[in-house]
Amino acid sequence: MDIKLTSYEKEILLGKHGEARQLAMEIIVKTARALGAGELVEVVSVQAMAHFGSLHIAGRDWLEKLACMGGKCSVPTTQDPASIPFETWEEMGYDREYAENQLRLRDAIIKLGELPTWSCTPYNQGSVPRFGQNVAWAESSAVSYANSVLGARTNRTPAGFAICAALTGRAPKFGLYLPENRMAQIKVTIEAGYLNDLDFNTIGIILGKSMGNKIPALYGIEQSVSNDNLKYLGASAASSGSIALYHIDGITPEAIMHDPFHGKKSEGEFLITRKMLDETAASMTTKFPDEPDLVVTGCPHSSPSELLKISELIEGKKVKPGKGFWIFTTYETEGLLRRMGILQKLEEAGVRMMVSTCLVISPLVGSYKTLMTDSGKFASYLPSEHNVELIYASIEDCIKAVAE
Repeated sequence: MDIKLTSYEKEILLGKHGEARQLAMEIIVKTARALGAGELVEVVSVQAMAHFGSLHIAGRDWLEKLACMGGKCSVPTTQDPASIPFETWEEMGYDREYAENQLRLRDAIIKLGELPTWSCTPYNQGSVPRFGQNVAWAESSAVSYANSVLGARTNRTPAGFAICAALTGRAPKFGLYLPENRMAQIKVTIEAGYLNDLDFNTIGIILGKSMGNKIPALYGIEQSVSNDNLKYLGASAASSGSIALYHIDGITPEAIMHDPFHGKKSEGEFLITRKMLDETAASMTTKFPDEPDLVVTGCPHSSPSELLKISELIEGKKVKPGKGFWIFTTYETEGLLRRMGILQKLEEAGVRMMVSTCLVISPLVGSYKTLMTDSGKFASYLPSEHNVELIYASIEDCIKAVAE
């Protein structure tokens, strides 16, 4: 299949903009042909991956090769969390060889010109595309947020392919880049009364397990829903299934601009009740949990408002001896909360800040055997990733379980 290329794209393919970009464009064009895409789209940003837990030796060598070839990102490019906390990995007992491979990946992305945010929430670190703009984001929860909450356009960009988009500023035009593929297909009505923070994670879990690859349109969510609630809804739907885009009546951009079904009849209807939410939440706790000995939260990375809430809930308490409480967050949030004096209070209470990393793609849980979390994404991944028991509950219950 012939691909329609612009003069600039042809120049890249001919090597006029460097060897690394030429190689990246060759991969993009071959992929576009395989996908049946007739042309490419210009992307304004990329969310790539550089965590050793997923890329391994092959991914490390790929990024180092592009860096050695002189490759440079042509659009702002961020990346997912690392597989180690850069400042504390040695103290926490990470394997040195593993850590050194992650450090080599860090060096490679710096040479390539990526912005070292090391977070799954690039939209909280300044990478905020406008409505209708094309981006090439890799991380599933970020993809959901970009498509659904921001109204930008992206597919779930494979990790090794995202750097090609970063070098060239291009991606094959297919899938969710096409307006006709962004229409809602299933009507989902939520009749469950007041929705708490955990409920939004659970709604995502239900959608992921029930919708397949269909795009849902949700009805029954209040205008007061927070961006954090939407972040967790999308992350849980993407990790328990393959949903990359959802619409919420009167809230998300494409459901405000027009009917998310574009006047077409829904392919089906789905009802989420309070009973369904509670039963699904209970089912996410594994079969043989002991008392929790480690609470983990911040998947996707915790925002400042979430940390402020946790600081209020844990005020006057301390993590019990033999228990742990880890919060996964960004450099930016850590710095802000430290300037406010909040971080110091959390640390005095025995909370450990896990900055720039994520437990899903990290090898370390220490001696902890039963984890407790309020994150639907953690609940979907951690039991199999780390062979642990897991309890899924609200952040209030998590704090009650390990602090007094």
